[in-house]
Amino acid sequence: MEKTFNFEMKPKTSAFDRLRLLFEEQVTVLTIAENLWIFSKENFKEQMEQMNFHAAFVIEDGKYFKYDSGDKDLSAVEEKDWMDLNTPLLTAFRMILLQRRYFIKNEEGEPAYIVTRTDLDKIAMRIGLFGLISLFETHMKDLIRKHISNWEDAISEKRLGQARSLYEWKKARKEEIDLVQCLQFGDLGTVFSKQQRFRVFFPDYSRDRWVDMLNALGKLRDALAHSQAHLGFSWEEIDEMIIFIRGIIDREEISFNS
Repeated sequence: MEKTFNFEMKPKTSAFDRLRLLFEEQVTVLTIAENLWIFSKENFKEQMEQMNFHAAFVIEDGKYFKYDSGDKDLSAVEEKDWMDLNTPLLTAFRMILLQRRYFIKNEEGEPAYIVTRTDLDKIAMRIGLFGLISLFETHMKDLIRKHISNWEDAISEKRLGQARSLYEWKKARKEEIDLVQCLQFGDLGTVFSKQQRFRVFFPDYSRDRWVDMLNALGKLRDALAHSQAHLGFSWEEIDEMIIFIRGIIDREEISFNS
């Protein structure tokens, strides 16, 4: 008698989806937060000066108090001063731009960590930004594969030749790859600049604005990749780049005329 097997089909997720989940949800604010020092009410200002801190946390009679450099005196910690320990890192980034300091409770509900604007320059944040730009690059290449069959017409012969040389080299190494994968970051902006395809994402963008944003992303990507001490952009400018990326990768329906 022939046996039959029943298989439960699980929802399929791509490598892109899994990476996006990692950078947007699974890496949390705790990767940049510092342990919280509890200062004494009597001499917290002296302790702050000794440790070169700009914020203090004081517990008195079971109540929580805060002090930030420039304040006249201690004040009660408010609800807006807390951040959940499971806050995704990129979400925490946006919150810290609006308020420079948050306290964080541990799993037992006790004050345990602090995160400030200074912590944004830590390795986890840099990895998160580089990861998001890499997701953007992957997404743009996928869009080219799916929707722009004549993309080779958009870039110069020199750049196309460089892509083909890299493709042949990788193919000789038995890598499973296509020509689109061998495009440089700058080529992606060029492909979508042709015929103003970028207007599918941002109808109000000019070509100059599109080119400037792609150039800025490329510079930030290079600075992150080479561990530059200064990224070359303010956090507010980087936030604009994140919004730009999300405005593209969050779109579900894409249609190009050619």
